[in-house]
Parts: sequence; structure tokens; C-alpha cells
Amino acid sequence: MKMETANLRLFCPRESEKLIFESMARFMIMDAGRRWGKTLSAINWLLEGTWKYGGENWWVVPIYKIGRIAWRRLTGCVPKRAIRDCSKVEMRMELISGGSIEIRSADNPENLRGEGLKRLVIDEAARVPRDAWEESLRPSLSDNQGRALFISTPKGRNWFFDLWTKGQDPLQKNNFESWKFPTWDNPKITKADVDQARESLPADVFQQEYEAEFLEDSAGVFRNIKSCIKGILEEPDKDKTYYAGLDLARLTDFTVLSIIDQNKHLVFFDRFNKIDWTYQKARIIESIKNYKAKLLMDSTGIGDPILDDLSRALVNIEGFKFTNESKKDLIQSLAISFEQDKITIPEIKELVNELSIFEYEMTRSGNVRYSAPEGYHDDCVISLALANWCCNEGNLMPGFFFTGGKKRIAA
Repeated sequence: MKMETANLRLFCPRESEKLIFESMARFMIMDAGRRWGKTLSAINWLLEGTWKYGGENWWVVPIYKIGRIAWRRLTGCVPKRAIRDCSKVEMRMELISGGSIEIRSADNPENLRGEGLKRLVIDEAARVPRDAWEESLRPSLSDNQGRALFISTPKGRNWFFDLWTKGQDPLQKNNFESWKFPTWDNPKITKADVDQARESLPADVFQQEYEAEFLEDSAGVFRNIKSCIKGILEEPDKDKTYYAGLDLARLTDFTVLSIIDQNKHLVFFDRFNKIDWTYQKARIIESIKNYKAKLLMDSTGIGDPILDDLSRALVNIEGFKFTNESKKDLIQSLAISFEQDKITIPEIKELVNELSIFEYEMTRSGNVRYSAPEGYHDDCVISLALANWCCNEGNLMPGFFFTGGKKRIAA
């Protein structure tokens, strides 16, 4: 089977990819391991529909940065002679056949309100919020009975899993069809590479990322998150002791301040960016003084002079120097708190999302490296982890904090 869509480049799908192009289902769900070839298959499916049937067609991603990656892949698949108009800024392309393709980001729900879509691809669907599909994207397909292709590596058993399950039901085959493809279905991936990943990664991570298995709990760093979502943010209580963690913004990141009580319940949460340091400092100082909290902050790099600056106004403040080892200890301490039900947090969307997608990988040297997925933030996670560490150290070591806060904590 070879596809040559008029002036578009030749695409020769392998046997598993043919299933997508031959399917008559309105909603198709592709659950595939890393490096299976999801993006290329979906791009060609979207191009095929755009060329044949015209109209508005969208490619939706969880965040804007991933959209840029998809845009580069898309433009690389279409020769200039097939393009009538193209805007790199808007990430929109109009083909000479009359149809158009546009990249949209789910991090702004208002950006997803449209109508009359013919074809839709939701990339990294497991990371896209359920309401983005149900409230914005699904209605946009109604006018033209548009079709959608969901592509993703699984992330626990969320709404993407629900859709995939529908696609396994023979009674729903007209509307839903789904497939599961492991990484090694891609002939370009060597057995040696798969075996190395199997040996170096935790079993559940390999199952999720390479075997495309839907696990009961996502193969990430933090488990048991849902059961720890309890209570609400609280005003200061003079009978309680409070511990705070501060992660400072760098470039496009956010400054996040988290405050927990001695029972490790998150009572205060503040997240902001693009604010002058003078105002940031005043905001941080006011919150810390309000709760009379002990503060542990990131003092790596630019954080060191900021620590000195804040120390002039705050009594109990310490710095945490980040290295690969100290970050590992910090994150593992927070992970243990979640696993053992020793921490509780209100249902704060940004925080819960960052905790859910936070991941780890094994480096070639065999070390564990913790981080958010590429293109995502981890400021909320780091802030909460610092508050958790601050509480642990403060409770285990009375007097650990010095007046003036000039001591640096080395994990």
C-alpha cells in the first residue's frame, strides 16, 4: 500500500500503520510506545484528509512548545508546491487543494473553540485535559461529522484509556476503534536498544513507555496522588508550625511558594511569573511572615544572591543547593510522603498535573535523573518538595534553622 496524495510526498505505511488509514471509525485511538512513529503516521492521516476533503483541520498538542515541534514535522512533509499560504507565527498552512491545517495548544482552552472541523489529531492525548476534548474539541466536529485521531503513550488510566477501551468494544466499532503498538513494532528500533531499556528502566516505566501498557497508576515518580488530595487552603493558625518551599522563576518558568503545616497539609500556594523582583520579594515576605513559616528555597545560581536579599527581612530562611544527588534525595523524600499518605494537598490543577507527569530516566552511567517532561514545568513540584524537606529537617533537628538564615542545606 502506497499513498500518494496528489502533490504531497509519498508515504509508505507499514502493516500496523495501514490499520489507521483503512479504519472507517469516526474516532481512532492509537496507544503506542515511545518512538513507534505516531507523529509521522498521524501527520499523513491529517494531510490525506485535508487534501481530499478540504475544510479546517487541526493538530492539537498539550502545550505550545510541543506545537512547534509538530509544526516542524508537518512542514517537512509537505513540498512548497502544494502550499498556497503558510504562517509560521500562527502555525497555519493552506494547501492548494483548498484545505487548511492549524496547530492549536490545549494549555489555553479558549484557543480550542472552533467549529466545522473535518479532521482532528490530538497529540500526546494522555496529557491533554479531559475537558479540552469534551467541552471544546468534540463539539467542533459536530457540524461536518468530523473525525478524530488520538495518539499517545499512556499515562495511567485516565480519559485516554477510557477512549481506548471503547475502541476495543466490537459494538462500538462504527464510532470507535483502537490499537496498541509496542515500540519494537517500528523496524528502525533495534532489539539491542529495547533490551538496554528493559534492563535499565524500572519495570513499570518500561511497561508504560515501551510496551504501551495502561497501568493502574501512572509509571511516574509520584504515586498515590489521588488519595492525598484532601482539604482546602487554610488561613494561619497560631497553634500550628509552618514550613515553606520557594522555587524561583528562570526565564519562562514560574516562581512558586508552597506552605505546609506540621501535619504536611498544604495550606498556602502561590504561583506567578513575569513580575519584577521587587514585587515578587514583597509578595514572598508578606506570605512567609503571615504564617510565621520556616522557609527553604532554591539557592542554586541566581538563587544565592536572592537568598541573601530575603535573609535581610526573614528570620528562618535557608538555601538548598541543587545537584543531581541532592535533587534525587529531595524528590524521593516527597515521593515517600505521598506513598505513605503523609502529605495532603487541595485539588490545585497546576500542582496535581505537574505531580502526575513528573518523571525519571536512567542515564547512560546508570544514574537516575528527575525532571518534568520536555516542554513542561516542574516549579510546583520543586516548591512542594522543598517545603516537605523543610518540614522533615525541622522536625528531626530542632534548632536546625539559624537566625538570619545564612546556613546552606546540603542534601
